[in-house]
Amino acid sequence: MKKLILLVVVFGLIVAYCDVASASIIGGSIITDVDRSRGQSGNRPLIGLFDGNTDPLAMYFGNLRDGNPVFSDRTFTQKNVPAWMVGYEYVMTFNTDKATSEVDVSYKVTLGEEAPLWIAIDDHLAGDGFDGDLLGWIDLLTYRLPCDIEWADTGDNLTVNGDSDRQLSVFMTTTSLPAGTYDFGLNPSTRNFYIMGTVPEPATIALLGLGSLALLRRKRS
Repeated sequence: MKKLILLVVVFGLIVAYCDVASASIIGGSIITDVDRSRGQSGNRPLIGLFDGNTDPLAMYFGNLRDGNPVFSDRTFTQKNVPAWMVGYEYVMTFNTDKATSEVDVSYKVTLGEEAPLWIAIDDHLAGDGFDGDLLGWIDLLTYRLPCDIEWADTGDNLTVNGDSDRQLSVFMTTTSLPAGTYDFGLNPSTRNFYIMGTVPEPATIALLGLGSLALLRRKRS
């Protein structure tokens, strides 16, 4: 009987620990808040009914990894996540905000600690202006961010597993950004909306070697 009671207590402690760990990961340890405004409205899974000020869903357990959702308003899932990105925090944006009429959407992402940022954008955008330069689109959707932030192409892609597989090129800031709030803006296209997230230090230098990536960077004008 004592052994049974002990097993029940141990199981309860394990469950409690898993619940705490899950809440910590889903809530985000670096991304502490996301405030969406002036977006599109609709009624789509996963989130259901939403309007222009509905905030994104919380991150799923495990954060960025194969099989987890990409957007708050689609059942599309992540596929072929690069090994170095598995477990990274990300914002489940609304794919509906890709509407060409949407020019003033805002995602205010608050970082609780210093960290680099990454953005993944649909490769198809390369054929939609800026002479095939995806960094032009990065400049557009980050125009509300400080102008001294530089971005580099990591050379890796995320895959959106939906109606058909779509690749998103991954870009990352060449330096860490201080804790604070960063305002991401429009992506007026019919392509997949972008997603963004954070890179836990010291993973940036250890895994990506930003010194070499600096050759690809471009200062925003």
